[in-house]
Amino acid sequence: MRSIRKSIIFVIGLAMLSATVVATGVEPNVFTIGDVQLQRIHHDENLLPDRGHAGFGSLLFDSDGNLVLHDGNKTWLYTTGLFEAPTGGQRDWYGKWVSHVREFDTKNFVSGEKKLVLDLAAGDQWAVIHHVIKVSDDLYVAIYSTNLGVRAAVSDRPDGMFQAVPDFQLTVTEPWEKEGGEEDSLESVGGHVKVEESNDHLSFWLMYDSYHVDETRGQLGWAKVRVDKQTKNVELLEKHPDNPLPVLPENYIAARAGGNVSSDIRLDGQHTLFYYTRPNRNIIMLAAALSSDPLFQDITYQVEFDTVLGTEEVIEKFQAYMLENVLYIIYENKLDSDHWGTGIRLYKIVE
Repeated sequence: MRSIRKSIIFVIGLAMLSATVVATGVEPNVFTIGDVQLQRIHHDENLLPDRGHAGFGSLLFDSDGNLVLHDGNKTWLYTTGLFEAPTGGQRDWYGKWVSHVREFDTKNFVSGEKKLVLDLAAGDQWAVIHHVIKVSDDLYVAIYSTNLGVRAAVSDRPDGMFQAVPDFQLTVTEPWEKEGGEEDSLESVGGHVKVEESNDHLSFWLMYDSYHVDETRGQLGWAKVRVDKQTKNVELLEKHPDNPLPVLPENYIAARAGGNVSSDIRLDGQHTLFYYTRPNRNIIMLAAALSSDPLFQDITYQVEFDTVLGTEEVIEKFQAYMLENVLYIIYENKLDSDHWGTGIRLYKIVE
């Protein structure tokens, strides 16, 4: 049975929050997650040089959930940009969006030139990448959002054009996915947990969430996916029977837009999931959950530990990696200028 310990902490109320609010109450920018203290030492709400939209999508991960690096500290960074502004059509809330890729140095944040990596498939409103997995040296799988649901695309290169898998689609089918508003959809959120792997197949639990744009409501869930390494087909096997994840606080409207559950990141010796919570439509918080279970069916600790900074209005789609005892959280943000971009925060482990 899934459980949440009574020691869960939630900081509520935007009036209580600022760039120097603390979860520990000890000193500015110091936060406690479990028995670990983190100090925020850096924040950049405009990580990339783009003047146009460059909303964070994903870094590149291997099948175990570890960051894939080349040439030292470089990986591939996927972002989304506006292809066509909203025209007022059905479900046309944000317009049409496509995805780009560029090299990115995970340590000094230098990025290369972007290029188109995923275009719109027939009938899709979005081609917004939110997770990319290196399955083998010549097979890369991108999970992306379409505005209605979640699809997959494949490429033989991390920076090559990805092609949509025709028969793969994750759509709204479950009661919990429909709860919360009239305009329902599913989105990919940038995380997976490997189930098994052979020379022929890779299967994993894919994290996704529900989203009701009319009410900004949603929750997180898992779907089991299998990739055929020979045919490059991607197949949906099932949705987890215990969906949604037990991370939505009582009387909150959302706990969603989580990220990778990297197998080499542990806080307090446990798996760590970053996501956002909303007690209402006006407040958004960066939260973390700890669990000995990589699928987070049994939560041992849960806390809201940070919030929007600078001119940020929205923070979501978090992915994390660790370098030299510093936790890096990279994410998508929306600024008060209506610019969708890429932000990053660094938290030093101090205790």
